Amino acid sequence: MKGCIKVLSDNEIYQIHLASLRILREIGLKIREPQAVSLLKKAGCLIDGDRVRIPSRLVEESVAQAPSTFTIYGRNPEFKAVMEGTRVYIEPMIGRLNILDLETGQRRRTTLEDVANLIKLTDALEYYSTLHSGAIMPHIEGIPDPVAHVHGYLTSLRNSSKIIKACCRGKKVAQDCIRMATVVAGGEANLAKKPNVFTTANIISPLEYSNDMTEGLIEYAKHGLPVDIASEPQMGATSPVTIAGTLAQQTAEILGGVVIAQLVNPGTPVLMGTVGAAMDMRNGSIALGGIEAGIINVAHAQIAQFYGIPSRGSGCNTESKCLDMQAGLEKASSLFMPVLAGINMLFYPGTLDHAKTISLESLLIDNEICGMALRATKGVKVDDDTLAVDLIGKVGPGQHYLGQKHTMTHLIDEQYIPKIANRQSYEDWQRDGSKDLWQSAKEEVKRIISTHKPLTLPEGCENELLQIVRHVEKRELGKILDQTNKEAKL
Repeated sequence: MKGCIKVLSDNEIYQIHLASLRILREIGLKIREPQAVSLLKKAGCLIDGDRVRIPSRLVEESVAQAPSTFTIYGRNPEFKAVMEGTRVYIEPMIGRLNILDLETGQRRRTTLEDVANLIKLTDALEYYSTLHSGAIMPHIEGIPDPVAHVHGYLTSLRNSSKIIKACCRGKKVAQDCIRMATVVAGGEANLAKKPNVFTTANIISPLEYSNDMTEGLIEYAKHGLPVDIASEPQMGATSPVTIAGTLAQQTAEILGGVVIAQLVNPGTPVLMGTVGAAMDMRNGSIALGGIEAGIINVAHAQIAQFYGIPSRGSGCNTESKCLDMQAGLEKASSLFMPVLAGINMLFYPGTLDHAKTISLESLLIDNEICGMALRATKGVKVDDDTLAVDLIGKVGPGQHYLGQKHTMTHLIDEQYIPKIANRQSYEDWQRDGSKDLWQSAKEEVKRIISTHKPLTLPEGCENELLQIVRHVEKRELGKILDQTNKEAKL
């Protein structure tokens, strides 16, 4: 990427770094998960009840152990993401509780069929690299919650050969997903060599690690699989109202997870993740599409680059409930800032309504916004060929460049050409039905879903994955049946 936007000076980044170390050293984190507490205690942390205070020495050692670059691989060898420097990869959101129905435009609960269509669509769209899969969803309509992760993961694997993200919501859930990823990789050795899965371990702001997320983090770290350690502070509610204070707290929260991951398995690849944003004090809602979220993301990218650890942020967000002008405004502004800051992985494309709702049409439109943003990262190439002085002399005054070989050679690299945004004349637009962007997106989504053929799973792999799903169903649903029988006897 050519150039980055910045909101912090080097001195300001260092001040935030020192504040974060002080928070970890003097205030500490609330951590109760026994394995993590034991590891932290052995490493020299001060344990006071469920409060863990982490010495600065340990933080700096852990940061040094975390890789500055690592690669995640898709099932299809063509797809891989190298997390380093200012490379940018887009992770569209898939697993949301609600979806805008493709036919009616009304919000309803997301089903497993919806997950299949969402994944298939993103598999076909060129600017999406890493997919937030159905495995992440705590609830899929029509599927019992205790087995939603394996059904969501299998459905995602069936419909895309790109990089699929899995869940770490508890030890067993993490183990289930890792077993499935191992099958896809062709064994543990292949998974270790070319990891095809990653996960997100969310932190509860302020300064708390839940037991289930900590368990999941530990399981992925044991296998050396990439973990996005993500803080989600809301300015004025779960973090200070100031951006600087939010950044200091957020950085401390993430560094705590980096320490845990490196204590479990030194060299575990991690991302520093943020979903930081302001709280709109008028109604108590998170403003993911607000300008403050963009500023936090830019600052976060700079801080992660300071530590030499890949970063993950959020963008293409909106609080709008439909695909209107507000959605376009907020999505574009919240996307361009982190992309131009060089954040390594960015998610939330496809969402609406504070990221509570997903939309197939939004995924398609957001893919186009992502294409524009990624074109901007290329900057301007300046050499004798692109300056084209000889060509300008050849064409001369009053002529045109339409028939020149130079035009055709450089057109695709120099210009981003949208696929659904309408650039026709008014008369041509009227002749073709006067469709707005939402209508055009709806038609294109239907076309892609009906025609796109994802790379199928090998038959043996499919059968092994199904066996894992059946095992988890028996394990989890059997518990529910046993509990029901016990209660009936009482």
